[in-house]
Amino acid sequence: MYNMFRHGLALSYSHFFGGDMPHISWGMTRFVILVGPVAIKIARFRIMWIPKRFLHFVKSREVGTKIAYQARNPRLAFNNIFAGLIANRNEYLLWQKSHRHFLVPTLYSLLGGVINIQRRGERVSAEELIAAHPFRELLAGMPSPIAYDMTKAVNFGKHEGRICLVDYGGETTGELFTK
Repeated sequence: MYNMFRHGLALSYSHFFGGDMPHISWGMTRFVILVGPVAIKIARFRIMWIPKRFLHFVKSREVGTKIAYQARNPRLAFNNIFAGLIANRNEYLLWQKSHRHFLVPTLYSLLGGVINIQRRGERVSAEELIAAHPFRELLAGMPSPIAYDMTKAVNFGKHEGRICLVDYGGETTGELFTK
C-alpha cells in the first residue's frame, strides 16, 4: 500500500488556510471557531434550557410562581432559547449601523444570524485592557452589570493595533453604542 504521508504528499491545514489549526470554543450562547483571519460565531439553540429550568423549579418548589412569571413574560423563554441568534443579529446590526473604531468588524451574517463571520482579534490580557481600555470614561457612570462585562479581557481583542470589543451582541451593549 502506498503511504502518502511517508512520501510527503499529505497536505496540512496550513496548506489550505495558512497559520495554525482552528481553535474551537463555546460560551453560553455561541460556538466560536477561530480560523485564519476570521472568527466564525455559530448560534447555540439552548433547547435544554426549558427542561433544566423546570427541574430546578421543581427542586426549589417554585414551579407555580415561576410558571406564572414566565406566562406573564413569554419573551424571556424565547430570548433564553435563541440568545445566540439574537447576539449574532445584534452584533451584525450594530456594526452595520455604527462602524465604531473600537468594535471588531462583523463582516457577514448568514442564515438570519445563525452564523456570523467577524474579523479576528488577537488575545488581550487583563493588564493590557486596563492600560488601554477603549472606552474607560464611558464605563465610569455605568451600572455594575454592564460595566462588569466591559472589563473582562475575554470580550476584547487587538485589531489593527488597537484594543477593540469582539463580543458586542448583548442588548445593553447595542443600546450603549447606538446613542
